[in-house]
Amino acid sequence: MVERILRAGFTGALALAVAGCVPPQRLLRHSAEFRFGPEQMTTATADPAGIGAGGTVIYSKSLPIPSSERTLFVTLSTTGDTHGGAASWFSALLNGTACNPGAEGAGFAPRGWIPLQKNPDGGLGGDGGGGPGDLHDNSIYYTWCCVRGLRPGETNRVEIKMASSIPGTFVFIERSHFYIDTVAVALCNPAEAGPVIGAEALEAMPEKHREEMEKHQHQR
Repeated sequence: MVERILRAGFTGALALAVAGCVPPQRLLRHSAEFRFGPEQMTTATADPAGIGAGGTVIYSKSLPIPSSERTLFVTLSTTGDTHGGAASWFSALLNGTACNPGAEGAGFAPRGWIPLQKNPDGGLGGDGGGGPGDLHDNSIYYTWCCVRGLRPGETNRVEIKMASSIPGTFVFIERSHFYIDTVAVALCNPAEAGPVIGAEALEAMPEKHREEMEKHQHQR
């Protein structure tokens, strides 16, 4: 009996010690869900008057987040379609706050949105009968890193929204998986600035490459 009690006490102490050694960077998966069935679609576009505003909610989940957690990750893994040369834009919100409010680059999506699919406008038909610029059944895999709006120790609401870059033109997703994870450290910091081509470097480029760069910055 004494040996059994000692063994149980040792096992419990060992479990506590191991738990105390878990690094704060460990990833906790709180939700892993899928949605197969009819396609989700929208013709709504983003609202530039708000950060991450407009569009259509394609996923929502309310779940408790432990008080120890400081960063939340939202991952979308899906197959997408676009019609008519429209880009499909996506945004993730945590308790109504866009996870990332940025709008830099040549994607032309409003603040809080990221373009994840776009096909050229030109050309007839397409591979799915959706008109010029039709793009069908291409993979999307994207993760948002969220600290803005996080409420540790409370129930948090996660939303993923989808929008079309052209009002009235359809974009779709289907056969989707959604994941929500957290870590106990505050992450989501801006990365160190990488190489950015400035005016002097642009002027030193061969004319063909310079024209390609300038064209890219003005394409929609």
